[in-house]
Amino acid sequence: MTAGELIKELQALPQDMEIMVISGEYRQDPVDITVVSRGRWTAEGLDIGDYVDFDDENRFVQDDEGGTVAVLVTW
Repeated sequence: MTAGELIKELQALPQDMEIMVISGEYRQDPVDITVVSRGRWTAEGLDIGDYVDFDDENRFVQDDEGGTVAVLVTW
């Protein structure tokens, strides 16, 4: 999904509606989105849908100015 597609979907919602993320199996409670940011993958040629084994060579770096991937930080 692109940012434009997400924006289009969100525009159909009431403007005062609270947005939350339902996390996976380890944490069942909904969590708030605390930061919306941008970032990039350090490994060349990775797509957002690819499985990534995080290590020193394959990791995500926050990059608010030049990032190509949207990041929603939850807590």
